[in-house]
Amino acid sequence: MTDHRLFITKSKGRDFSLIDYMADILNNFYEENKLEHLCALESRMVGNYHNDEQYDWLERFGDVWDKISKRHFRESRKI
Repeated sequence: MTDHRLFITKSKGRDFSLIDYMADILNNFYEENKLEHLCALESRMVGNYHNDEQYDWLERFGDVWDKISKRHFRESRKI
């Protein structure tokens, strides 16, 4: 039986997952833009951004996050 989890490579001594990587990308975005750490959807809803460019980035990130999380949880149910 093939393991379908989203572990791609080893990083820092542990298995790397795409979900963790996406969370790191979002956290980096918040750090670089000096924003409060929330989920991307909440940030858009409550105005946790400084300009339209940041809002657009959060929107695109949220779209990608939805696709990846659906795939991740769909694949994890197969195990």
